[in-house]
Parts: sequence; C-alpha cells; structure tokens
Amino acid sequence: MPFVGYVHANDHDSDPDERPVWEPNWRLWRWVLAAFVLAGAASVTQGLVSLVLVVAVFACGCKAAAEAMPNGDGLREHRQ
Repeated sequence: MPFVGYVHANDHDSDPDERPVWEPNWRLWRWVLAAFVLAGAASVTQGLVSLVLVVAVFACGCKAAAEAMPNGDGLREHRQ
C-alpha cells in the first residue's frame, strides 16, 4: 500500500486572513479603551451605578483577554 502523506495542497506558514505583525489588534484595544472609560465613570459615581460600571469594567477586561489569547476551541475548529 502506498504512503499517502500529502494532506494539504496549500499548507503555508502564514494564513492570508491573519493580521500582519505591525498592525494593531483593534478588537482588543476597543475593549481596553471601553474598560478605561467605564473605570473613569465608575470612579466619579456612587452606589449601585458604580457597582454596575465596575462589573462592566470586569466584563470588558474579560473580553479583551479573550481577544488577546489564541483560539482555544479545541476540536470545534478541526477540519479534515
């Protein structure tokens, strides 16, 4: 039986849809900017409004961390 080792015809080192190294990740920075704006608003308010804004800052930080980390979906993105 012959060895069939040629799997991907266009297996390149970089994906053409990838962002170049020098280009900033604007999806990440929009969450960071939103977190700073919400943190500033939370620092000048009091009570329940401040609590809601602090929770929103935490949510924006989580979204920014999710954008910064590589895709961790495991086999969900597996293609054969």
